[in-house]
Amino acid sequence: MSRELTRQSPRQEAGGSHLDIEVSSKDLTVRVSLSGLLDQPGLEKLIRRVAPRLSTRGFRVILDGSGLNHMDYRTTASLIRWNRNLHQYHHQLYLLNWSNYLKAIVCMEDWEQELVLPVGLDSSRLPCESHANA
Repeated sequence: MSRELTRQSPRQEAGGSHLDIEVSSKDLTVRVSLSGLLDQPGLEKLIRRVAPRLSTRGFRVILDGSGLNHMDYRTTASLIRWNRNLHQYHHQLYLLNWSNYLKAIVCMEDWEQELVLPVGLDSSRLPCESHANA
């Protein structure tokens, strides 16, 4: 198992855009623990960190959002594009431990319900309940 921790530049941190990314991998699973704010620069950095670990087809990429405080809603479109690209290589993207607040942000932009959200969390108040059937 390998681990790697990435922080944004001091300039990004000073601007209030701080995301901690911890990547670990084992077998065909890449787990990414996120904390802070997920925005476009953070997602781009996350993708760059995960891509080299996808050495063959059929990986599970798990984005653990238990430490996320907020997500810029404009990032959802890029997350969906990345998910589509992953599917081309038979990878699956899972959003695990995302709060109802974060799931609501995703649901507002994910009209086609392409992103897989976790089972077992209260999603009854969300506009896209069917996401919980992962």
